Amino acid sequence: MVTKNVKIHLTVLRTEQLDDVTMTVHFTRPAGFEYESGDWIDLGFDDVTPSGGITYSLSSSPTEPELSIAFRVGISPFKRRLQSLEPGDTLFISQYGNDYGFHLKDNRSSVLIAGGIGIAPFRSMLKELYDTGNKNQVQLVYMNKGTQYVFAAEIETWRAALPNVRVDYVDTTGLNRKKREKLLVGLIKNDAHHYFVAGPEGMVEATEHLLIDAGISARDIRIDSFGGY
Repeated sequence: MVTKNVKIHLTVLRTEQLDDVTMTVHFTRPAGFEYESGDWIDLGFDDVTPSGGITYSLSSSPTEPELSIAFRVGISPFKRRLQSLEPGDTLFISQYGNDYGFHLKDNRSSVLIAGGIGIAPFRSMLKELYDTGNKNQVQLVYMNKGTQYVFAAEIETWRAALPNVRVDYVDTTGLNRKKREKLLVGLIKNDAHHYFVAGPEGMVEATEHLLIDAGISARDIRIDSFGGY
């Protein structure tokens, strides 16, 4: 469900440079603000909202006291504004939620396939599993160019405490599309109830087609495509 036409103010607590190309911004969580892991928010500024993409998946879990987004640094005016935020700066949420079923379901096994910054909504999901002690069967396949996997230290802590969670890291450096797809097909479980794919648009589209070609029903696939702005 998407909640539209709101103006929920956020205050910046801090920013972090997660690696060479990835940042996260932490906000105070407004009183009474409830959401589900996998949800996104649209952001705006009180003065003038710069051009560029305004939609960001929440990387924080509903079980945490702060709201957080993680994103690749970019050149759009909106991204540059985000990258220059300081503690105490304010933004607002204009709408939030989820309109494509990108949520884990209780008592259903899931495969999560992340490409780069596509790990953001899955960080939210895994943190919630850890905090609630959920026993769902979950496999995360985390693909990235290079071995700097954002949130890897946290993910490893959660995996150690959740025996039903499996994590596979895939460095795609030097892999052509054919090799990458062969590796992915060899890793994923083909009997899960649901498959979630998040990352850059091209990666998401290619992976969705790959899953369907592997015999997985389109109705069991959920996608979250990240623009490159």
